[in-house]
Amino acid sequence: FPCERWLAKSEDDGQTIRELVPSDIFTEKLLKDGTLKQIEEEVEDPLEVHTYKISVFTGDIYGAGTDANVFLNIYGDLGDMGERKLSKSETNFNKFERGQEDTFTIEAVDLGILYKIKIRHDNSMFSPDWFLEKVEILDETTEESFVFLCERWLSKKKEDKKTERTLYEQVHKARSLVPVKYETIVVTGFEKGAGTDANVFITIYGLNGDSGRRALKQKFRNLFERGKTNRFYLETLDMGELKKVRIEHDNSGLAPGWLVERVEI
Repeated sequence: FPCERWLAKSEDDGQTIRELVPSDIFTEKLLKDGTLKQIEEEVEDPLEVHTYKISVFTGDIYGAGTDANVFLNIYGDLGDMGERKLSKSETNFNKFERGQEDTFTIEAVDLGILYKIKIRHDNSMFSPDWFLEKVEILDETTEESFVFLCERWLSKKKEDKKTERTLYEQVHKARSLVPVKYETIVVTGFEKGAGTDANVFITIYGLNGDSGRRALKQKFRNLFERGKTNRFYLETLDMGELKKVRIEHDNSGLAPGWLVERVEI
């Protein structure tokens, strides 16, 4: 696995992680006279190392920026790159400030078609709370672009108090896929105590993939009350024939218990 690159914050591109691909395979064969013969072969069709340009967009709302350390892992149909720290922004001295776009370049073995990312922060420093708008990734080798919407807090104090998000690809520009809007109806049962105060999430699964975990929320409305029907519109890529849904809540609020009568999509 040849490298010939620095792993140093003060050298080269400042990265301390390298992904290496094999160039040669060495095998040993036992000959009849009892000696070992070493055979060297070149690797056929080795994986390529691709360059990924990552643009991180912080929301333009009060307190959106973070001082914490941010980490990212990208997943494709050929594997994932492992978690990497987003250390030095190429566009701003102070990264992840309110309303700002920060750009990073990462090299990794070809991940194929990107379908999800995991992004988190370590809740460090004085102002760790972060409102992440979206992440855009350009595979500079293939010129394919991928968009991952968030529009949520990564915070120990706000929303669902999570500092990590798994985001799924929303618009694959290279394939010109058109987003589909799914009308989602949730009916709460009539029994006493059927309603919930907790935050509710849904994942829709189809032949072409899944929607990712989505929060079911509306501004200024009490949702999931006893005997009530709530309607939502979720936009995602066409998932084909639907196979199942997963509905869950985070057990928050004074009365989290919930009797679900049915879900319609």
